[in-house]
Amino acid sequence: MTIQEESKIRHDLLTPVNQIIGYSEMLAEDATKDGQIQYLADLKKITLAGRNLTDQINQLFKLSEVKNNLTENTSIIPTEVIIPANSDNDLTGKVLIVDDIEDNRDILARRLKKRGYQYEMAENGAIALNKLTQEKFDLVLLDITMPEVDGYTVLKTMKADNVLRNIPVIMISAITEIDSIVRCIEMGAEDYLPKPFNATLLYARVKACLDKKRLLEQEKNYLSERLQTEATLERHRSLAQMVAGVAHEINTPLGIINTAATILDSRVNNKDISDLFEDNTEALEDIMEATDLIKRNITRAHNLVQNFKKISVNQTADIKESVNILETIQDSIELFKINARQANLEIIVQDNIKQSRAWLGYPGYLTQIIINFLTNIERYAYPNNKGGKVIIDLADQQQNNQTYFVITVTDFGHGMSSENVTKVFDPFFTTGRMIGGSGLGLAIVHNLITNVLEGSIKAHSELGKGTSFCITLPNNLGFN
Repeated sequence: MTIQEESKIRHDLLTPVNQIIGYSEMLAEDATKDGQIQYLADLKKITLAGRNLTDQINQLFKLSEVKNNLTENTSIIPTEVIIPANSDNDLTGKVLIVDDIEDNRDILARRLKKRGYQYEMAENGAIALNKLTQEKFDLVLLDITMPEVDGYTVLKTMKADNVLRNIPVIMISAITEIDSIVRCIEMGAEDYLPKPFNATLLYARVKACLDKKRLLEQEKNYLSERLQTEATLERHRSLAQMVAGVAHEINTPLGIINTAATILDSRVNNKDISDLFEDNTEALEDIMEATDLIKRNITRAHNLVQNFKKISVNQTADIKESVNILETIQDSIELFKINARQANLEIIVQDNIKQSRAWLGYPGYLTQIIINFLTNIERYAYPNNKGGKVIIDLADQQQNNQTYFVITVTDFGHGMSSENVTKVFDPFFTTGRMIGGSGLGLAIVHNLITNVLEGSIKAHSELGKGTSFCITLPNNLGFN
């Protein structure tokens, strides 16, 4: 008799015995759960009889020594102490069970269902590959010995596919097929599951594979997000460099024009020069008005250039220190008090911080941000000093063992369209160009919050109902 023939006979003999063991163990679990302990002794006898028969079959093929070596660290768990179902309520994942024998599939499916996993079943390799290309799975339990398309072929096909290769595979095999197990591991299988299925071993290996897959996906997502963040930072750096360069180049001719305008203004206001226009006072007035116009617009251009420079702000421009975040915001409002009174703004601070108010960060930048918001509200939400209410809400929350402060600034004024909300942080975008808006204020705010203060900002607005900005800042800058 050839080795292949012996292997097939052994497989065919062990299959029904493994099913007897599997069903008897599940019945014992159900009996324990339902309090029908009178059946446990008989069910244990069935299980032990099945295991004894398994030993005899292995001894018949002179493989008991291999079995003992493989199972010395995976001893059988008595049915009385099998882990209860659903003891890990946080387990999730979708598993594809591939086995040509229906009872084997059923045993595995019932085991997985008890633990809260989703599952699909395939009776051969061809169906399994078809399901894998049409549905998303987190794990595959794959039998080796199947007709037509066997487990080796399925595993080889999966590992050759750019998408399927990332799905972990646990091979299902008789405990004696050590050569096959080694071959599968070398081909890329994550682990193996011996028959008969030990409940504890099944749960442990499925959970370990899914946990590993989740960790790899989290690492991949982290790297992807980091690359996106670095790309965004690089765009901001490029913009900052461009703005700084443009501002420098503009400043030089502005200085020359300002000097010329000052000289011109001085001359036309000189009595000797003005006497020359005694017969043409209208021309003198035009020159004086033009001079004044030049000076006012130079001042406006200078202020705009200064705003250009602010957008390239970097972290060294302020001092990092530990402060009370509530007091910092209250101090910022105090600086704006005169403007608020003139604009008839009612500023209300709501303190909903449950724990410490200590914040390690850059209070100067936070003050700049708050004043920028209030200035925008004064100018756009409640124009022409018509006044209105402003609510600044402070709260804290926990994320990934880190405390964050959430600052929400809300007005109930004019509001913005949904289209404008998506552009509100874009440099040079403004709806108030006619009243002197440069479109840089919120771009600077966004740059400060995301790049310097390591936080995030979101905007929400509705026309006629008002606008809300929500800032999230870590309580300890540089903690991550």
